[in-house]
Amino acid sequence: MRKLVLAAALATAALATGGEALACGDKLVVVGRGRPRRVKGVQPAAILVFADPAGALPAALEEGNLRKDLEHAGHRIRSVRTRQELASALGTGTYDLLMTDYRSAASLETEASAAPSHPTVLPTLYKPSPSDLATAERQYRCVMKAPGAEKDYLAVVNEALAERAQAKAPAAKK
Repeated sequence: MRKLVLAAALATAALATGGEALACGDKLVVVGRGRPRRVKGVQPAAILVFADPAGALPAALEEGNLRKDLEHAGHRIRSVRTRQELASALGTGTYDLLMTDYRSAASLETEASAAPSHPTVLPTLYKPSPSDLATAERQYRCVMKAPGAEKDYLAVVNEALAERAQAKAPAAKK
């Protein structure tokens, strides 16, 4: 009888831990950590990435895990490498954001605004100096800086999407 009461008490204690248990070596094991999960609170976006080989964006995508972090959050990413591929993608696809190297962002704004989906241009800086970052932030409301943390990437994308929604709201009222 005592063994049954002891087993029931241990089972109750294990269930009361809320998914955490001590394992061999007294490491904390949190149940369910192996499953891939989408980051909560993120509005999925369709992002067109213009990764011109002459720019710094391809390095930012690789070194900083920028692409992987955005896809992990649920964003749909499509990359193009040439101006011809960019024009074709803008003409046929629907995108919320056009991520590009900071140096080519200004020249791509007219192409983005002429596209049917009117994506918001999101300039990206790779290992910027403080003065380059300050210049970019004065010119654009949202600037992606790589390498960075996943939460920083997602905050910039969410801010760009919010700005896009605000820009569309007055246009819809007209």
